[in-house]
Amino acid sequence: MELAAPFVKTSATSREAARAISGHLSRMELEILNLIVDAQAAGAPGLTDEQLIGAFGSQSARPRRIFLVACGKLRDTGTTSRTQSGRQAVVWAIA
Repeated sequence: MELAAPFVKTSATSREAARAISGHLSRMELEILNLIVDAQAAGAPGLTDEQLIGAFGSQSARPRRIFLVACGKLRDTGTTSRTQSGRQAVVWAIA
C-alpha cells in the first residue's frame, strides 16, 4: 500500500499538495486516506466506519477518520450504507 497523501495522478498541483500534507499526517491517517482512495478508485462511493475498521484491521481507524473529517480531508457523502447489524452508516469520501 502506498503511504502518501492521495492526489489526482494527472495533476501536478494535486501531487505537490499531497507532498506538502504528507509530513503533517500520521502513518495511520495516511493509511486511512489511502483505503478510501482505493475504494473510490474501485468504484465505491467511499467507506463506512465499519468498512474502514475491517480494512484497517483495528478500531483505531474511527478516531483517525474523525480527525481527518475535522481537518477537512474527508467528507460525509450524504449517503449511507447498511452495516452488518442492519443499521445505516454514513459513507465517508475524500474531500
